[in-house]
Amino acid sequence: MAGEEQRSYRLGILGASNIAAPAMLEPAAYAGAVNVAAIANRTAAKALVLAEAYGIPYVASSLDELLEMKELDAVYIALSNELHSEWAVKALEAGKHVLVEKPIALTIEEAECLRKASVQTTGAKLEEGLMIAHHPWQQALKSIAESGRFGQLRRIKTRITVPAKDRHAGNYRSVKAKGGGAFADLGCYWLQFLQVLAGLEANDISAQSGFDGPDGCDWTFQAALRYECGLEAECLTSFEMPFRASHTLYFDQTVLTVPDFFRPVKGFYKIKIRHDLPDNRSTLLEFEPMNYYVNQLEAFAEIMDGKQNVNLESALQRVKLQSEIMAAAQQRQIYL
Repeated sequence: MAGEEQRSYRLGILGASNIAAPAMLEPAAYAGAVNVAAIANRTAAKALVLAEAYGIPYVASSLDELLEMKELDAVYIALSNELHSEWAVKALEAGKHVLVEKPIALTIEEAECLRKASVQTTGAKLEEGLMIAHHPWQQALKSIAESGRFGQLRRIKTRITVPAKDRHAGNYRSVKAKGGGAFADLGCYWLQFLQVLAGLEANDISAQSGFDGPDGCDWTFQAALRYECGLEAECLTSFEMPFRASHTLYFDQTVLTVPDFFRPVKGFYKIKIRHDLPDNRSTLLEFEPMNYYVNQLEAFAEIMDGKQNVNLESALQRVKLQSEIMAAAQQRQIYL
């Protein structure tokens, strides 16, 4: 209804990791419907630092205490990967709406636990914090592909390479049991994009890695999907190659690129879709400056309002396929 006021939500943060500030505390200044009212962390000192820096009024003594706070409507989970699904379930059981950092789960079994908890919980919504989903460039590319204006889409090539500082020492990304490795950390961005553009119902999966990172984690990982329609989609993720985050789409009549799709995580920046042919290197579409995390927080508020649908099944479908791709790479390693 036009002019209808949006409800204001009081939110608590579980975890004081580095992502909490850019993904929640800074965007909250722009998304007025969400008020960060409390924070808890397993190491209390880190929570106190963030509370002082961002004016969070209450630091809970434990994660459990925060979930017991009846005045909170929602929680944002910024714990390490292996704790995401466990605490998302606990938050749902406590009656809280949940925005949980990606990946929402590490295994198919964890995904099933989340599905059951979401069904059994009345009213509480669960959303994965995959920030790139909240920007119009993906739907614009989908419309271009479906229009046929450049012929058929034949191939999608994605590269997401983010060099690890100090080989992620002391970080969950370098511990296999905690969901470490490049593909667990970065592959979800590729799969979410493919899900929008072409779906995830591929006929063939191939994947490989040397698993030569710390603790046997994959430090560089290659994966490819092939679809019944002939479309091929491939992805390179790495913690050891120079930074790049790009999608390249090969149509019959042109090549389109999204050259730096991570840029809006750092602030309000433009995204461009460009032609990338030797005789045509021009901008096809340019979007106004946006911040992914502000968009995500505003979308989460609308989900809590019931104005947007939650995307849980889509997120769990990605967990399943990501697990299958990782299994394919591990199986290949056995036979090499």
